[in-house]
Amino acid sequence: MTKQLKLTALVVALVASAGAMAHEKNGYTISQESREVVRNAYGECWKNDFFNKETHGLVECGDKEAEKPMVPVVREEEKVIRLQANFLFGFDKATLRPEAKQTLNQVAQEVSASDVQSIRIEGHTDFMGSEKYNQALSEKRAKAVADYLVAQGVDQGKVAAVVGLGETQQQMQAQCESEVKGIKSKSKRRTALIACIEPDRRVDVRLNKRVVERYEEMQQQ
Repeated sequence: MTKQLKLTALVVALVASAGAMAHEKNGYTISQESREVVRNAYGECWKNDFFNKETHGLVECGDKEAEKPMVPVVREEEKVIRLQANFLFGFDKATLRPEAKQTLNQVAQEVSASDVQSIRIEGHTDFMGSEKYNQALSEKRAKAVADYLVAQGVDQGKVAAVVGLGETQQQMQAQCESEVKGIKSKSKRRTALIACIEPDRRVDVRLNKRVVERYEEMQQQ
């Protein structure tokens, strides 16, 4: 009796929509008026002779599983942009050279990229001079770079820290003092030493980047 009623309902649905079943979609008959899949009295989608579950099937008809949402798997990555202080500033100065601004414009563009979450700007000096003086100079240089980047449109919110590290991370002192000790002239020895320890005078712009490694299916809770 149940099968007979079901068959009758299907026939009624087919007859009632006979003038509207002129199209098909993925093996289903669709209404010409509503463009939706025709359903019988039981709510089942009306399949036609073209239906093949291997290649057809609609999620809303229960013949295909809904695609699971994909979520990104990300990791944090640090990139360091190292800017030599002698290029940015005059010796013992904290005012940006005009020729350094073109490079800083490029840095500003990279920092503004959407994958950059935050930046930390660090100023460094060599060992010459007092620790107190070097600390203050490194802070001024870091601030000068930070202010310029923000002026070029870098979001202030991305600037997580602007710090001066003074001479605490200098590495060239022992090597350079050894290299210049054979120079007899005091002035020439000092000039050679200043040139040798140049790598310790710098401003580092540390970029914290969010890198998408791959996409995975979202796990059901």
